[in-house]
Amino acid sequence: MIRVERFNQTHLSQLQALINAHLQTVVPGWSLPEEYIASRIESNPFEHICDPWVVERETLCALKRERVCAAGHLLRYGDDPEVGEGCRNVAEMNWFLAWPQDADAGHALLQAACERMDRWKPSQQWGGVTLPVPCCAGIADAWPHIATMLETVGFMHEGHIESVYAGRLDGVVGPGDSPVGGVSLRREACDRGVSFTAYEGDRRVGHCQCAADLTLGGRLLALRNWAELADMLVTSEYRSRGIGSWLVRHAAQWLRLAGCDRIVIAVAADDEAAGAGRFYQRFGWHSITRLRRGWQRTVVA
Repeated sequence: MIRVERFNQTHLSQLQALINAHLQTVVPGWSLPEEYIASRIESNPFEHICDPWVVERETLCALKRERVCAAGHLLRYGDDPEVGEGCRNVAEMNWFLAWPQDADAGHALLQAACERMDRWKPSQQWGGVTLPVPCCAGIADAWPHIATMLETVGFMHEGHIESVYAGRLDGVVGPGDSPVGGVSLRREACDRGVSFTAYEGDRRVGHCQCAADLTLGGRLLALRNWAELADMLVTSEYRSRGIGSWLVRHAAQWLRLAGCDRIVIAVAADDEAAGAGRFYQRFGWHSITRLRRGWQRTVVA
């Protein structure tokens, strides 16, 4: 007998196990504590643009013999003028997870979730899995059971694909001198953390933006010693001249001083095909999983 009900605190330990088992197939060793999961169910302050537009949240759990076998987190965005046009009157399954052997519970959860979203009468229905850590937005190739369950209730992948690259920092050599005369480095604050920015005079010609503390001030201890390369850019006329590698080496040197020894990077498939994958492989970093982002379901009239 499968029972679908709203999340309550008695579900939290089993929900944590479900989330962390899936998360650890994306990035080795990562996990989330119960308190953090519970707080992200209530709100997501790190989504400072979109989260204030959410007018309703609902988390559902599917249980068999009091065991949480599947869970999903639903969001309804408002339809007021201040809500961004792309999110206005949208229903979103922010995340959905189920144990591979419990497809029946997963289907029951999804059926209840879709019925709930249909009652909201949204303009669009989005789906997928967005876990509240870096580089974990989309359906991982390690989760074919999740993709199959979503497709069964009408969700289709209509977005893009990202590869998650990861590796160690200790093999990255020091930066050395600028590879291009007249180009200097500045270290700057940015919303991602620290930007290692290349300038020719006052003109920005490239940057490598990194976050050194993925623990959020000690809340996520399993992410300790990990860094994220959040954004990498070199202007077209300066590419293939060593600027990108020089910036990454500066970043790696700084991150090691911060106590980081591993790094994770989300790379869009188009960028990977254009050479970003080969670029990161030079530093000993390799793709560990692929994520399919942007799932949608046809709205019931």
